Amino acid sequence: MTSYVFRSDPGRRHQVLKRGNALSVDGTTLPLRALDATHYTTLNGPRPAHVRVVAHGDAVYLQLNGRSCVIERVDPTRGSATSGAAAQGSSSAPMPGVVVAWVVQPGDLVQAGDALLVIESMKLQMTIEAPQSGTLEALPFQPGQTFQRGAVLARVRPEETPA
Repeated sequence: MTSYVFRSDPGRRHQVLKRGNALSVDGTTLPLRALDATHYTTLNGPRPAHVRVVAHGDAVYLQLNGRSCVIERVDPTRGSATSGAAAQGSSSAPMPGVVVAWVVQPGDLVQAGDALLVIESMKLQMTIEAPQSGTLEALPFQPGQTFQRGAVLARVRPEETPA
């Protein structure tokens, strides 16, 4: 099951599962029949509906009976670089790639600028550093796993300051 959001309504998530010739959206099953790689028919009430679907990256462009919309896949490992508080303490992927090795383990104390993990992208290896001093909370990707640009590669909880 994959979560999606409509670009026009990002606050509402939809659960989608495709099995064989059926598509389940938020628990409602729709029969699908492929006409070609991007054209499908389904039943919209008693009448058949024509659907055109083109996927590009994490976005799906959908046209249903002449109406268009953009649907984006929700990636739970991807952080938002624009949400200041959420992104604080997170190191995000500058480009797609693969994790080569962890340098430290979750639970370790790190200083700002310490090496956390090594990634590889387009035959270039680079070290991802701690954005702040604190405790390494998570390294969501194991060595050998691939990730997309913007994915959160590490989260560091800030040091507690004594009161």
